[in-house]
Amino acid sequence: MNPTHLELVRNLIPLWHANMAWAKVLLTSAFGLTDPQEILRPERRGIHQVPGTVWFIRTHGIGVDLFKTPDVGGIDFDFDKPNPDEWRLKIFFEKQLNDGQLPYQQYRELAEDEELLGQVIREVLHVA
Repeated sequence: MNPTHLELVRNLIPLWHANMAWAKVLLTSAFGLTDPQEILRPERRGIHQVPGTVWFIRTHGIGVDLFKTPDVGGIDFDFDKPNPDEWRLKIFFEKQLNDGQLPYQQYRELAEDEELLGQVIREVLHVA
């Protein structure tokens, strides 16, 4: 396993946590909520633009997907899972790369090889 690839994916973990924290603050402030999970109430379910921003949310199960366009920017997370799983970290990587938040040249090999990306994510998350 290429140590550089491992480091690049490891660097996604703190970015994941920062984006989740930001998303929760955005939800509470933009929608006037006391708790970000209130976005999951039945009357708030579905896809909505975040007022005064270029962001959209899509609620699902116990979580929310925050994005500019479906594959660009933001984060998709579940409120009951503070850490990313393999699937969510892969989606997060793609959204951040597509939004220009990650330097493409550094992440190019991972972006162009889905199997390699999966292997590195599994290694970083210690998934057997």
